[in-house]
Amino acid sequence: MNLEKVVDQAPLNVRVMFGGDVMLGRIVKEYILLHGPQYPLGPVAGLMRAADLAIVNLECAITSSDRIWPGAPKAFYFGAPPQAIDSLLDAGVDMISLANNHALDYGIDGLQDTLETLRRHGIVQAGSGENLAQARMPALVERAGLRFGMAAFCDHQEDFAAQEHAPGMAYLDLADEPATLAAWREALESLRHAHVDWPILSLHWGPNMVWRPSARFRRLAHAAIDMGWKILFGHSAHVFQGIELYRGCPIIYAAGDLVDDYYVDPEFANDHQLLIELELGRADVRRIFLHPVFIEDCQVRPATGSHFTRIFEAMDSLCREMGTVVRKEADNAIRVEMKNG
Repeated sequence: MNLEKVVDQAPLNVRVMFGGDVMLGRIVKEYILLHGPQYPLGPVAGLMRAADLAIVNLECAITSSDRIWPGAPKAFYFGAPPQAIDSLLDAGVDMISLANNHALDYGIDGLQDTLETLRRHGIVQAGSGENLAQARMPALVERAGLRFGMAAFCDHQEDFAAQEHAPGMAYLDLADEPATLAAWREALESLRHAHVDWPILSLHWGPNMVWRPSARFRRLAHAAIDMGWKILFGHSAHVFQGIELYRGCPIIYAAGDLVDDYYVDPEFANDHQLLIELELGRADVRRIFLHPVFIEDCQVRPATGSHFTRIFEAMDSLCREMGTVVRKEADNAIRVEMKNG
């Protein structure tokens, strides 16, 4: 028997963990300086490190600079201290989406500090760069013989957009659907040339505090899967939305937040959040688990009791609207039922 063929056909179970927005500035920064960088993500760090690959959206600069973006004033500027890199490393974060409306909050220097810090510590990022080509360049990671690639785009704060010869993030006007699809197709083609098994499209899109994606977003998400993306990783809403399984591929319209210091809206209960775990084979999604978490005092913790129940009930309702069924698991997790059983 050919040993190589046996290895190639062996079943794989690669665990990929997705967390939503990670904001380590403002009051979270003060907690880091007071309690150490392990504080914000520490209670879920073991869960995240146990995955083969952990991916989040970093919604802040990591910099010692205090010079904010010189453009039009905005309500919030998010800057984390240099030691915040250890918050990410302790939680086993491997890959970051950096296409968002806070990547340049502390100007070009803050973005360059962030990029250099991530490079120096071996965390790959997609979505920002020294120019437009770099901002649109997908990030690549290999795990257990599988190649993962992620491209990242954002649909708001156009003045943060990277230019041909200027730093910034990968901005797209999603209202221009032909241009949007062309950019996604170009990124996907580069991943095909890199022989990526699992292409991931990260989108920081849409308004805050909305439970459901718009009809346009659903149409665009389906178009992305149709063209060959296998996972869509959405964020920006600050709350989770229902997960759709389309042609066997998970569409995470909004992953919510993982840690922040934001005001808790009583209606949206945005301190109730999720970690999303996919178990992947060589070409198929085997299982999806949702791990409810609760943000309190700028720290994320596993959700229990009434917090778990509230998250489950909200996700159950939102997923059913997408034709997706979820079930409670014995270990304080939620399982998404795959359509193939």
